[in-house]
Amino acid sequence: MKMILGMALVCATLFSCQKDAVIEEEPSLSGETAVKGALINTDWVLKHTALVYNPDLVDNGKAEACKQDDVYKFKLTGSTEITFGNVGCGSSIPDISGVYGSWELQANGTVLKQSITRDVPGFINGEVIFWTVDYITANKMRIKRLVTEPGKTYTQMDTYIRR
Repeated sequence: MKMILGMALVCATLFSCQKDAVIEEEPSLSGETAVKGALINTDWVLKHTALVYNPDLVDNGKAEACKQDDVYKFKLTGSTEITFGNVGCGSSIPDISGVYGSWELQANGTVLKQSITRDVPGFINGEVIFWTVDYITANKMRIKRLVTEPGKTYTQMDTYIRR
């Protein structure tokens, strides 16, 4: 009986010391050609938005439900397109699918420049956005940008997956 209890204690100690499994992502693509190849002509769907105010203050909420069924495309021609899903955002800007701007890669594929040519929910006509390509593969993309608003500055980090 003592032997069984001793074995149980040893097993419990060994298993309690194991760390949680870390889910590793596949390596991010690098270089303009590889990043462009993953980016273009893919149906990207927004899955997550994080707002990082400082390392200790992160708003790690879900993306707005109205944006999670929208599809974003970066075309080889340099245009950006959106196809709106069934869930509207309820804004005064109409959900009209189609081209909403242009894009280009800079800094060897580490910066994605978006120029917005018409108002769509989340983007304003005339806006130029410089996203840092934080991570990209054929199936996942994470981009981030610095946002400055009256009284606060934060990093917006958007995660997209391939549909």
